[in-house]
Amino acid sequence: MIARIRELLSKHREVLLYLVFGVLTTFVGWGVYYAVLLGGRAIFEIPVDEVTGTRYVVLYTAAQIIQWVCAVLFAFFTNRAWVFTEADRSTRMSKQLVTFAGGRVVTLGLDYVITFGLTLGLGVLLPTWTATEVLGRTLNLCEILSKLVAAVVVIVCNYIISKLFVFKKENQ
Repeated sequence: MIARIRELLSKHREVLLYLVFGVLTTFVGWGVYYAVLLGGRAIFEIPVDEVTGTRYVVLYTAAQIIQWVCAVLFAFFTNRAWVFTEADRSTRMSKQLVTFAGGRVVTLGLDYVITFGLTLGLGVLLPTWTATEVLGRTLNLCEILSKLVAAVVVIVCNYIISKLFVFKKENQ
């Protein structure tokens, strides 16, 4: 039984480590995103149920971009060091980083559209979720659910891009 588990772990090592670091990258990104978003809401006095005004859109965009930069750097270095260990190491790190970041720009667009669009859509379908009291804090559950959905789509797309374009094996 233990031998079978070791065999499965060894066989699927890359995908498992990608998922572990993908989850950690997601947490890094979310931490930054919510720090900027919630901090910005407090500083600029934007109500938690406001998701369409100019101030919110500017804040939302800033949160997405700052989150993206932090998450991309974290993901690149962890993926290069621990996930895609069989990648061709003759490729310059700077070239890999540019390709990696380029792929992440594509998925940033996906994240932006999915999160914003789903937040708006869910807000229409579930208006009571836009300002929900949870443990003494007012949260927009539509934003949270939208971010979760976007994360799944982004993690899958990022793996495909990393595997096929950034961290290719030698002679691929």
